[in-house]
Amino acid sequence: MHLEITRDGPTVAMTFTPGPGEPAAPRRGRMVRRTARYEAHEGPVHPDLLVLSALLTVLPFVDRSVPVTSSPAVSTTLADAASTAWGMTLADVDPALPAREAPVGGVPALCFSGGTDSVATLALMPAGTRSYYLRRVRPRDDSRRTRLRLEAAEASCRRIAELGYDITCVDSDMEHLREPIGFADDLGNAVPALLHADVDALDAVAWGAPLEATYRLQVGRFRDFRRSPFVRTTGPLLRAVGVEPMIPVAGLSEVLTSLVVAEHPIGSAAQSCMRGRALGSPCLRCAKCARKTLLRGAVTGTWPAAEELDVMLREPEPRRHLLADPIKVEPVVAHCVHRYLADIPQDSRSEVLQLVAAKVGADPLPWLRRSYEPALELIPGRYQDECRSLVRRWAEPMSADEERAVTGYRLRPAAKDAARADAQRHLVAWYEAHPPPRTPLVELVGDKVRGARQRLATILRARRVPPPR
Repeated sequence: MHLEITRDGPTVAMTFTPGPGEPAAPRRGRMVRRTARYEAHEGPVHPDLLVLSALLTVLPFVDRSVPVTSSPAVSTTLADAASTAWGMTLADVDPALPAREAPVGGVPALCFSGGTDSVATLALMPAGTRSYYLRRVRPRDDSRRTRLRLEAAEASCRRIAELGYDITCVDSDMEHLREPIGFADDLGNAVPALLHADVDALDAVAWGAPLEATYRLQVGRFRDFRRSPFVRTTGPLLRAVGVEPMIPVAGLSEVLTSLVVAEHPIGSAAQSCMRGRALGSPCLRCAKCARKTLLRGAVTGTWPAAEELDVMLREPEPRRHLLADPIKVEPVVAHCVHRYLADIPQDSRSEVLQLVAAKVGADPLPWLRRSYEPALELIPGRYQDECRSLVRRWAEPMSADEERAVTGYRLRPAAKDAARADAQRHLVAWYEAHPPPRTPLVELVGDKVRGARQRLATILRARRVPPPR
């Protein structure tokens, strides 16, 4: 792969020229475009930051056994880090180019999304934190569209700014590199921060990944994050450009990030749903809406009526998630449904949530409401004390027994648990008797139109004819 990176005022333009065997075929999609651009503040950007940004934009499509060429060239520090972390050879190296070093008196950055965990992370980050939101724009020659909407996230950014936080929105078409549309690599949302690292004096970059995501509890068993690909690869590469990675909410469950959002002034900026038409108006049909609705009830004690819950949980996505074994982020689901049963009289309860409670078993309440303190190691030393103090305003540290409950967390699948298997059969039977609500006609038509436009665009690209605008 050759990376050609140019700047014209605020525009950073990237052109990707595949080499032999490229673009590689990742599991999550295919490369359908060869360019990407970002609109960043004018100012200096170290060549290593530019090249690393380009790599994070296109990484899954790069054959790492083939040398990567680039313009500009990189420092030997970044080339060595890419070789060690990714097994990748960066062929264009300038031995005279000094590596980028962390600025004196620097500040941390947050990769901001507007979701619950992201907003809670900002509330728990050091003073002076700068946030960066990557705003998806569609290239003029690309007719593909997506059901994901930007209005809520953009309103979240405005709310954050109104509350006195520093936030920068960076327009980019990088998500259109891929079919289906989306980030080619999960760390692509760090590119806006990297492109502003010099002009904004950044020395760290943070993500809002809570306990369940960081330690993989969401898939049914604990994984020591210190052995994760992120620590082995991404950490060294970011440090090579003078930016330390940090995950301030890694020790907090989604229950606690939801509590922060429910009670902190900044919480009014949070909405995890990416399909809602406005901030405060989630779609109430996607899996995120289902889980966040349960979380909001669990931390506030205010629940929708049983009929509303049953309708929402009959939607195709929530249905699929609750029938999965294990359920995604099952510890949180278990806590929420047991809080629901404790708060709501038996004759007024949602039918499906009672069945889910039987499936998930006991409520792991104690450690979900406390902070897993070993996660503070994922914060750079200079920021640890301040972050620890902020975290402890919301949660006491776990006891040694609770920490062992986290590290020993294992879900027994239905195939190995007779009671769970029986509960799963009852849940399946309920869903078979309660099909999804009928999709509104306007949404069905919209999906059909989007699908037709995408199929036409694919055919035209194959014929090398520009699609209609």
